[in-house]
Amino acid sequence: MSGKTRIAVVLSVCLFAATCGSVWAEAKDQVVSPEPVMDQRALDILQKMSDALSNAKTMRFQARSMIPFETSAGVWINMYGISQVVMQGPDKLFVSTSGDLAPHDFYFDGKTVTLYSPAKNLYAIKSAPPAIDAMFEEAYNEEGKSFPFADILVSNPYAVLAEGLAGALYVGQSTIRPLSGAGSVETDHLVFSNKDVEWQIWIDTKDRLPRMVCATYLDTVNEPSYTVEFGDWKLDEPVGADIFVFKNTTNASKIDFRYPSQGGKAGPRDAASAKTAEGV
Repeated sequence: MSGKTRIAVVLSVCLFAATCGSVWAEAKDQVVSPEPVMDQRALDILQKMSDALSNAKTMRFQARSMIPFETSAGVWINMYGISQVVMQGPDKLFVSTSGDLAPHDFYFDGKTVTLYSPAKNLYAIKSAPPAIDAMFEEAYNEEGKSFPFADILVSNPYAVLAEGLAGALYVGQSTIRPLSGAGSVETDHLVFSNKDVEWQIWIDTKDRLPRMVCATYLDTVNEPSYTVEFGDWKLDEPVGADIFVFKNTTNASKIDFRYPSQGGKAGPRDAASAKTAEGV
């Protein structure tokens, strides 16, 4: 994927527990110092996560997002969204999104992209490049649109996430509650910095899959933050081809294609504001 790709995969700065406060404070000081730390341990763990994702032929997961939006009054607010994601590389994707964002289903079958609004019973369809990477890039270049978890769905997540890094730090291990299920998850807590954004990621120490990502955007006075949690991971399970193809079983009306309305900030590699577009 080219260096111009703007795809978001980031979340807000989070505070876990008082016992972690001093560790994070020390880590943040190192990341933003005049001579940023470039910790090879953090890069190696990020690479292992990338390998686990890119080697999977299919994946399912749930993503819960808190996305920053700037109101017309200049006040930043967070909007809640939850998505069910099914992917079959390199050219098939289904995402069902609900919450505060415009609820919609997204279908990509390697030839076309279809958006369906269950609430309004409307759908829109357009031709698309024959790969997920190229489809994401076209969506961003044309509309400024992407999913908050798009960087982990590309063919080489590490190449996207490590592009333009100014700092990398291994903070240590952290125990967090998973998005779903009982018990807790042991994770490696990593911190990275780019020119305009600081972002953190918590990666499961066992399966090397992401559990949470947080980002704070430094190019805005109010430093808005962005958070995504991941759960219900299932890799390399059989996936029916029908899930990626829209079937108009509700006699939905066809409209011109527009991505769902999405303001907020872009990904960890580029904190430029995304363009806004009306959605179905």
